[in-house]
Amino acid sequence: MKNLLTLALDGEVALDQFTEALSNFRQLLNELTVEIAAQQKIEWVIDQLYGGSAVTILRGASEEPVEVENVINAYEKVGEALASGSEIPYSKNVRKFAYNITDILNGKITSIRFETPEKDYLISSKSINGEKTLPIKYSLGTVKGIIETLSKRRNLSFTIWDSLFDKPVNCYFKEGEEEKMRDAWGKRAIVSGRIGRQPMTGRPIVIREVRQVRIIKEYEADSYKNARGVFDWKIGDEPAEKTVRRARDA
Repeated sequence: MKNLLTLALDGEVALDQFTEALSNFRQLLNELTVEIAAQQKIEWVIDQLYGGSAVTILRGASEEPVEVENVINAYEKVGEALASGSEIPYSKNVRKFAYNITDILNGKITSIRFETPEKDYLISSKSINGEKTLPIKYSLGTVKGIIETLSKRRNLSFTIWDSLFDKPVNCYFKEGEEEKMRDAWGKRAIVSGRIGRQPMTGRPIVIREVRQVRIIKEYEADSYKNARGVFDWKIGDEPAEKTVRRARDA
C-alpha cells in the first residue's frame, strides 16, 4: 500500500519560491483529498525535507489506507497531465493549484518533479505552453553515496545521497527485499537498479527496482602503512622507485 508522494524542484530555488510551491502543493493535496476521498480525513505529514535540494516527501495517514493510495494515484495523474501537456482530469481548483506550482518555473528553477513509489513525472517550462516535456530517462546502472533516511515504517524505500552530484536520490525496492538494507543506514554504498535520470543533465533522481545494495568497506586512517610488498627487501637491495623507473624505461 503506497502512502508517500514527493514534490521536487530542480535548479536554483529561492526561499520565497520554495514557500510558494509548498503552499500550492498543500492546497493541491487538500483539493484532491476532497474530490477523491471526501468522507475520510487524511493527514499529510512531512516524512523528509531537503532544503538544499528543495525536495519534499509527504506521508499520508488515515484510518482508510486505501483512500490515501487513491489520492496518490490522482496525484500521479496530475503529474502525468502536466508532463504531457494534456488537460488535468479533475476539478477547476485542482487544476488551479497544479498550474500554480508550475508558475515558479523561471529559468533558475529548471524543472519540477511529481514522484510516488511507482511513478515519476518531470515538468519543465515547456509544459506551461501545453507542450510535452522531456521524459525521465531510465537505464540500468549504479549510484554511489551514503544511505540515509532508512526506517521500519518506510521499509520499501530509502534515500542515498549521491556522492557525484551531492543530491538525494529516492530508491524503491519490492516488498520482501527489506533484508538488502540490513545495517546499511549511514554507510557508503553502491546501489544498482533501474535509474531515472534528469534528461538534460543526466543526474540520477530516482532508482526503481533496486537489485543490489553493496556496502563499501571503510578503511582506517594510515592503514596503508600496513601494506606489504610482493618481494622481500633487505639493506643493499635496489630501492623500489629505481626498480619501477628501470622497468618503465626498459
